[in-house]
Amino acid sequence: MTVKHIYMIALIAALILSGCGAGAGNTDTSAQQDAAASQTAGAQADNADSGLLRGALNADITTMDVHKTSNDYMVPMNIYDTLFTIRKKDDGSTEIVNSLAESYDLSDDGKTYHFTLRDGVVFSDGTPLTAKDVKFTFERILTLPDSAQTDYAIPIDGAQDLLDGKADSLKGITVEDDHNFSITLSEPYAGFLASLATPSASIYSEKIVTEAGDDFGVLPEKTLGTGPYIVTEWTRGSGLKFEYNPRYWGEEPSVKRVELSIMEPQAMNMAFQKGDLDILDCLLIDSAIVKSIYKTDAYKDHIVSIDRMGTNFFMMNENVEPLNNVQVRKAIQMAIDRESILQSIYDGDGQLEDGIYPTGCLVYNKENQGWLKYDPEGAKKLLTDAGYGDGFDMEICLDTSNTDAVQNTVQVIAQNLNDIGIRANIRSVDHASYLDLRNSGDMSSYLALWLLDFNDPDNIIYTFFGNKDNTKTRSNNYADDAVIARVTAAKTIVDETERNKEYAALEKKLVQDDAVWVPMFSLKHLFVISDRVAEFTPHWAGWSDFYFAQTELK
Repeated sequence: MTVKHIYMIALIAALILSGCGAGAGNTDTSAQQDAAASQTAGAQADNADSGLLRGALNADITTMDVHKTSNDYMVPMNIYDTLFTIRKKDDGSTEIVNSLAESYDLSDDGKTYHFTLRDGVVFSDGTPLTAKDVKFTFERILTLPDSAQTDYAIPIDGAQDLLDGKADSLKGITVEDDHNFSITLSEPYAGFLASLATPSASIYSEKIVTEAGDDFGVLPEKTLGTGPYIVTEWTRGSGLKFEYNPRYWGEEPSVKRVELSIMEPQAMNMAFQKGDLDILDCLLIDSAIVKSIYKTDAYKDHIVSIDRMGTNFFMMNENVEPLNNVQVRKAIQMAIDRESILQSIYDGDGQLEDGIYPTGCLVYNKENQGWLKYDPEGAKKLLTDAGYGDGFDMEICLDTSNTDAVQNTVQVIAQNLNDIGIRANIRSVDHASYLDLRNSGDMSSYLALWLLDFNDPDNIIYTFFGNKDNTKTRSNNYADDAVIARVTAAKTIVDETERNKEYAALEKKLVQDDAVWVPMFSLKHLFVISDRVAEFTPHWAGWSDFYFAQTELK
């Protein structure tokens, strides 16, 4: 073991300890385990027959209108429905399942879908669901001034004209009667059905939204869907309450009431220990606490985990010198000790990823894995060959709202880069400023995570490399127009073999040949459930948001 390795292990250990916070070092682990293993019988008796589920959020939501957010999905997932939904199968793959759509068929040219809606579905105020509501939903996505979901409607024929104000309606959606309609795309898109299964494509009532006006998404009594729950209370900064929707068309869930409280991470941990929470999201609390308290025999029957279908990556801006040099970017890829970070900061709860598409994603290609090795000496040689043998100054931007684990990871990345002569400086900024800087295209480098919204490669590769605007808002500024055109064209490939081949080739070109980013790892997502919960199913992609109806109480 070299002196450098000894130093790195010491640094990582110090960072983990520093991430525990002032109170973590004084935690009486054995006492907390004993308390948690025997949550008070009184609290269980009070809630056992009430159908109440208690959870926590680490920050308040900003809106209940899913068309206006790409972050706050807990409410939409539970009060609205989509035409389809995605479920994870026992083998780890996913399948598309009918929801509001009872059936569909596809034309031979792969462009026109005909749908039949499920009969008897009503919104929670009794308003019937019709095909006109579906058309209204997608037109609203395109015409709402601050819409965050236009990507989900843009494949539809005529969408761009409506978005640009050149049309008054969306010609690609034809309503035949209350239950039958068709959607015609401007060109074939193999991922379209999967995209209809995301919360972003939740179906709204034209009547309810129009009558609510600006109050839709703001006032619970005016924000209604066809889903299994109704929001009964939203107290800003405090939490939300839900109740079962008695008009729900589907199977009645075990959970009848839900209370979500806004809490700081340490408060979440203590609330769960006291028996005041039924589901604890381990991603939101300190990893040292998770390891010392919950990864123990006392909780072995209470841990629920899922592989997150997403990838952590380190982005480099090709508009920033010398990151515009591919040899420099490749040197950075080789300089980061990903395995050490995964084991030391994340306790090994994950696996290395060497490409764009994470494990479990459609078109995931094993042949594009295993090529990236930690090689600091090789990285130094690349820097020398590129004319930067004496190193250079580099800025890494860090969102201060990130978890301790993310902040510690950035610290280690900076040290890895310093070890090969790159003088990496960390710039910490608040969340709003971070987003503004990244979206401007001027952020030099940063560490981030992308979780799939729907299980299709287009959801990640097009988001980052599908057009010039996408490359700018992600601050990578990838410059190869021919590859960007191929990413866009790949959306239209319907032959499965051809599609898989092209997406694998694009992944290799972008990450291995052009070094657009440093692929890091995918992680497991751990939850702890109380004695009151018989079964808890996390979101298929490993989000913190989840479906209440997929939880069974004892």
